Amino acid sequence: MKAKTLLAIILLGFSIFQACQNANNSTKDAQKAAVDSAMEDHIITDTTALNRGADMSVFMNEAALGGMKEIELGKIAEKKSTNRLVRTFATTVVRDHSKIAERLKKLAESKRMTLPTSLPQADLAHMEEMKNMPAAEFDKHYIGMMVKDHIKSLDLFKSATTSGDTPLQNFAIKALRTLEAHYKAATDLNEKLK
Repeated sequence: MKAKTLLAIILLGFSIFQACQNANNSTKDAQKAAVDSAMEDHIITDTTALNRGADMSVFMNEAALGGMKEIELGKIAEKKSTNRLVRTFATTVVRDHSKIAERLKKLAESKRMTLPTSLPQADLAHMEEMKNMPAAEFDKHYIGMMVKDHIKSLDLFKSATTSGDTPLQNFAIKALRTLEAHYKAATDLNEKLK
């Protein structure tokens, strides 16, 4: 009798243990799936030719040119777009990138570096072409560019966070918060415009 009771207790314990393991595994699987799903929307791939921790002057030039481009495109969108959401996004981009450009300029001055003052001719020509697009086509093109450009900007600024230069790291970390918000807003808008 004792052997049967002991065997029943052991089997019951083993069954409980197995049930807990299965529940634990399914919980872990569900958590992993949720994290994977959340990360799909926020994974930023390396899209620039820059290596992590690249030369500071490369970062400063790329950041200055990227910021100028965002500001100029935003100003065009504020005037050209007939979509209220696109105009609001453009106004936010112009405001935020102007602030980032000011901080970048101060950082460059402290490092005795000169930043570019004009965009490359190819970018200027592309902007002129965009001005001649119909409003709806312009909106889709502009927001599509904002998604791609902000992926590049995020990668560039993330590279600066590993530079070893504390003022540059602090600048990049602060700017990343803004750039991430722009990327999310542009992605959401891009979905709405499809």
